[in-house]
Amino acid sequence: MINILYVLVGVIILWFIIDFVLLSWDVRKNKIFQVCFKYKPKSVKFNLPKIESKEKESFWFFMVAFFLCLGLIIAEFIMFLPETGIINYIGAVIVLIAGLIRIWSRSVLHKFFTLQVLIQEKHELIRIGPYHFIRHPGYLSLLLFLLGLGIAFSSKFGLALLIILFVPSLVYRIVKEEELMLAKFGKDYIYYINSTKRLIPFVY
Repeated sequence: MINILYVLVGVIILWFIIDFVLLSWDVRKNKIFQVCFKYKPKSVKFNLPKIESKEKESFWFFMVAFFLCLGLIIAEFIMFLPETGIINYIGAVIVLIAGLIRIWSRSVLHKFFTLQVLIQEKHELIRIGPYHFIRHPGYLSLLLFLLGLGIAFSSKFGLALLIILFVPSLVYRIVKEEELMLAKFGKDYIYYINSTKRLIPFVY
């Protein structure tokens, strides 16, 4: 059987490459960030969307939690090099599913995808694709990614940190994002909340 490490490395690399390509495509198509070099390096032009409101507090908490979990999972695997079995391959499948959800949600969100929680000018409430079933499929993909990676790498400490640190940071970020969305869309977003779940269809 192929070593789980090589399977996961390939999946992870493919996932990030596709996600980056989609992001680059959105950037060019929607002209969110346009860089034009004419004759001098100083002639750099930026075409950024106008921001109505944004929230910075949850960003660093969320990002630190994500990379701490990711780092611990990888470090634990490298240190202990556990034997691989069927459970590890199940984890690899979860990572792949996470990547597919990430790609799907990114392709639907288009120009409204941002790393920080913010409301752009002429922001639209997206309710198609994965957003028809849950309100935060992008966050679900990151949760599944860490969960699958932890299972695949047999990382007990990484999975514990996922529950203790990442899940609370994820919930906090979702709450902050939904506060902005409620302020922007009002009754439309209340209806959206009542008709969908946050991360898991029919559950939460």
